[in-house]
Amino acid sequence: MASEAAVEDPPVPSERREAVPAPTAPRKDEELWFEDGTLILVARDVKFRIYRGPLIAHSPVFKDMLSLPQPTGTVAVGGNEKVATIRDEEDGSCPVIPLPDSPEDLRHFLRVLTPGRALRIGPIEPSFDEISACMRLGHKYQCDQIVQRSLDYLKEYYPNDIDVWVDDNPHDPPRFEPIHRIGVVNLARTIGADADGLLPVALARCCLLDGEIVSGFAREDGTRETLGEEDLARVFAGKARLMHANVYATHRVFRQAVAQDCRRAKTCEGVLRRLLAELVTDEAVMDPLRLKYAWGSYIDRGEVKKADGERELCAKCYAMLKTERVKEEQRTLFRALPGIMGVTVEGWATKADSDASDATT
Repeated sequence: MASEAAVEDPPVPSERREAVPAPTAPRKDEELWFEDGTLILVARDVKFRIYRGPLIAHSPVFKDMLSLPQPTGTVAVGGNEKVATIRDEEDGSCPVIPLPDSPEDLRHFLRVLTPGRALRIGPIEPSFDEISACMRLGHKYQCDQIVQRSLDYLKEYYPNDIDVWVDDNPHDPPRFEPIHRIGVVNLARTIGADADGLLPVALARCCLLDGEIVSGFAREDGTRETLGEEDLARVFAGKARLMHANVYATHRVFRQAVAQDCRRAKTCEGVLRRLLAELVTDEAVMDPLRLKYAWGSYIDRGEVKKADGERELCAKCYAMLKTERVKEEQRTLFRALPGIMGVTVEGWATKADSDASDATT
């Protein structure tokens, strides 16, 4: 028999270990680093040295955390997240708390509690990123006053008050972009019941967005902000309901019923009939998706037909058409907004109905 050739075991490949770069030390924040500060907070690659007094005065979470023994330990922050309290190598008397927040968010949050290098004088309109960081971190660290002040600011532009909606014509905050409506909805969801009043108007305004409603936007720290699936479905369904509501409202405003004290009913009925028939020629008025009705300018353009400039409508019918009926429809839409957008807000309809009845008495 032929001798069998010896079979050699395949060579064992030598282990190749990739060089792991050493972690870089966090850099000092250029704005919020005070050499005599009493607490260091680390967010990713940035560290902030601040004074603990204002922080523990407003945050029970940080107050409890800093009341613990300061040698290395583990404490809970914001629910299930765990962070360690350690000592700063450069100054053993200053405790260091690593946090899971982004440096951008933490900087906005700390600016409210600690003036930085730049002094803020007079009223300054906040950006969306500032409001978002203050509300999310304020909620997480139980800084109720910061959350409430931010919420009060948003309520000026996303009102739950029917008179503000009808009379003040609120819009998005000055430094917010339309896409930030998505973030306002998410903030309301984060805060919970206290912020439910933001949802009807914020969701309704999301209906005015185009395809970007799906992709959302990137926050300052790179985090992607999108609507949850259920709220996205609410926007799609709400858009169709708003379009129906607007069509019906337009027909109700221009219905042929004249004012109670009208002295030339036949003429005014004819004007109302013609204004309704000519609506199709005005694109601004016929836009089927809007939250504030734009009939006033159309009425002025279409109603004055006489050569001497005298109005065809009597004074009573003109006031009814341009003011009374428009406000009536605005109130009707406001009362219906939670149902249109598929949300429930405690006391919304009751407050709106009460205010509406007060306005007519």
